Amino acid sequence: MTETSSDFAIRAGVFHGPVALLAGENHRLEAILRSLDMPLDAEQPIGTADFLKGVNDVVRMAEDEDFFLRTGLEQDIGELGVFGRAIVSADTLWEALQTAATTLQYYQNNSQLVIRTYRGKCRIWYFTPLQSDDAKQDIRYTMGLLAKIVFLARAQVDPEIKIAYPGGSPAHFKNIAAVESVRDSTQGHIEFHEDLLKAKMYQSDSVKADVLIRYLNGRKLMQRPKLQRSELVAGLVRASFGIAQWSLSDTSQVLGIGLRSLQIQLKDEGTAFRQIVKVERHKEARRLLAGGASIDETADALGFEHRQSFSEAFAGWEGSSPSAYAKSMPRVQSGKTKTV
Repeated sequence: MTETSSDFAIRAGVFHGPVALLAGENHRLEAILRSLDMPLDAEQPIGTADFLKGVNDVVRMAEDEDFFLRTGLEQDIGELGVFGRAIVSADTLWEALQTAATTLQYYQNNSQLVIRTYRGKCRIWYFTPLQSDDAKQDIRYTMGLLAKIVFLARAQVDPEIKIAYPGGSPAHFKNIAAVESVRDSTQGHIEFHEDLLKAKMYQSDSVKADVLIRYLNGRKLMQRPKLQRSELVAGLVRASFGIAQWSLSDTSQVLGIGLRSLQIQLKDEGTAFRQIVKVERHKEARRLLAGGASIDETADALGFEHRQSFSEAFAGWEGSSPSAYAKSMPRVQSGKTKTV
């Protein structure tokens, strides 16, 4: 594999959705990725040359020049990892598009979605640093995905969708009434009625979306490309604090793993979901109390229904009451550190 260009980092995950559809029900995802010399780890960076070669190889294997566009349109967005689940769970199309923009920058760091509203229309442009000939399939796949996201919004108005991309043709959308026009363009562009931005997403779950978006914002800051399953779970638990209780079932759903399989994986790493929640609650409680939060505020943020329940749990973790712990923490006053 060639080294990743410093100005255009791409993660292997951009191939996983298209290759999964190419594999179909034969479950040959790993075999096809290996044949393409692509990493199985979606987080792993790949070079621009490898990316372009992989795109051409996939088109050749599919024997379909429109494969990437069709894949974008047929893709189950919710199956595209945590990012995809955050998109479909978003409260409104506007929030889903913001998450899509974050996703794009995570997987292709110099690509960009520009979203603008003007005179009753929402206009979105997709920009990539790839040269025009090389960018063709990348743009088509991205525009297919964007169109699919827009289709997932529960439209209360005629969306009046107009879309443009390399090789754009009305034949690609002939059975989709919401699409008003399709044209050929060297750039990716989609336009629709501005009111659609307020529409609820088809699988809207604002609590889950809030947790996932908070998790993803924190995940972007991590430098480690590969995390253990327990670390992913811990990140989701941390992201849920102050939003809602987070369960093993929630975690299973957003990671796309069966409950039993997740439990086994955590056990293999020497832990369990309850233990992770306990550890993360303890750490967050210490942080909040040290920062001056009240016992009631801390209990509420960590999902305890009663102050007494939190106090008992904290005493079990720390060996002292929350109030005693808070009093032992240094406070900064008038430039001097004091112990209260």
